[in-house]
Amino acid sequence: MSMDFYLKTLFIHQFRPDDTEIQWMEEPLAVTPALDSYFSKKLAKVFSDDAKRGQLEQDHPFWDYISDDNRGTSQALTQAWLEAFKVSENQKTNDLVFLRFEKDGQAYIAFLRMALKESLVHAGDSQKPLQLTQNVFPSAAQTPDEALVLNLETGRYFIIEKRIKSNGGFLNYFTEDFIQTQAQPSVKKAIKSIEQVAKKVADDFNRHDFQFDSKIKSAIHQNMEEEAVLSAENLANQLFEDNLTARLTFVDKLKDTVPDAVPINDIDSSRQLKKFENQKLSLSNGIELLVPNAVYEDADSVEFIQNPNGTYSILIKNIEDIQNK
Repeated sequence: MSMDFYLKTLFIHQFRPDDTEIQWMEEPLAVTPALDSYFSKKLAKVFSDDAKRGQLEQDHPFWDYISDDNRGTSQALTQAWLEAFKVSENQKTNDLVFLRFEKDGQAYIAFLRMALKESLVHAGDSQKPLQLTQNVFPSAAQTPDEALVLNLETGRYFIIEKRIKSNGGFLNYFTEDFIQTQAQPSVKKAIKSIEQVAKKVADDFNRHDFQFDSKIKSAIHQNMEEEAVLSAENLANQLFEDNLTARLTFVDKLKDTVPDAVPINDIDSSRQLKKFENQKLSLSNGIELLVPNAVYEDADSVEFIQNPNGTYSILIKNIEDIQNK
């Protein structure tokens, strides 16, 4: 997936919990190469398996905040964020970043919340060479504390959010109150739900063993790599191909947490693909095996034998060369 961003407009406003007003930036910042690199890395973190995703319909009220006036849009979004965030019991200094950018020839905006940190800096003062500052940006490699990236042409959005503590409970204020949407689960969370539901259904039908766990990993990897989507129906057909009741049960139970098919072609899915490309087996005798899926599923390469006494033997075949690493 392409991760080239063309940053066009940058505003940074600041919220401090001891101030009653936002510190507004009146003019956009010049997008220097350093800022371009920093915020491009931040945006890439939003197009990831951590992001919730969804679609803003044309009549959604959130569009009312957005206009061709970049300063006005940045202020409207920041003010709307503040109205939602002010119920938080744990308020810190935050920079509120508004970006207008292009990706793959399409127009986007981004709204990022970044909590600033305290840090010692060498100030060059001979009397007080080390000074404490409370306005340190997080590193470029760190995911924004919260983020909205919105495709202005399609309405497709990507969200990173953290729950806030309010009145003794926890709120998903960013989606529910600020954007007012019900986002689809992230790819990471969807995969976790798929694994949990598949194992539970396998337990219910007395099908759960290490080979079934391996089957889950292989099916997830195949669907991500070949179909670029995780579909409950496709996974059910692969995991429970000979049991119609188990297939229907899996699809029904998964809808509670993953109601729709999960596309992965609009994010960087390399981390999840790498996670599921191999089978990692830990044996009771201390041996650990790392087997690529293609080899694991090839009966001419690996064979699992269940012995009469209930133990297993693993036969590894047709090895041309062995190296000690």
